[in-house]
Amino acid sequence: MTKDITRAFGDAIGSERRREIRHNIRLDVNYSHGDSYLYCKSGNLSEMGIFLVSDTPLAAGTIIALRFTAPSGGAPVDVSGEVVWIDPGNAQSPGGMGIRFIDPSDDTKARIRTIIRTMAYLD
Repeated sequence: MTKDITRAFGDAIGSERRREIRHNIRLDVNYSHGDSYLYCKSGNLSEMGIFLVSDTPLAAGTIIALRFTAPSGGAPVDVSGEVVWIDPGNAQSPGGMGIRFIDPSDDTKARIRTIIRTMAYLD
């Protein structure tokens, strides 16, 4: 799987740099960039990032505003993010973009942890 790695990951192309575990959590996600408002599904979620499934991913370095809610409801999570890598996809997996959350508040992190614990059945 080819990924375009941005400066955020330095020269270690292909190496694993995440500090948080990704969980295969599917959420409905709304995101905006400029005057564009888009909808997609997540492929996975961690406390500090999300993978958005998309046939038309944005360019690496693009800043977006995201909003998502757990299927069980509750207050939506609003957080800014940066596209840090692109996956063009293949016959076995959909393409999309890896998003790193930008300075999420403690409350936002706590709500994301709650979504992960609830949907991934973690303690």
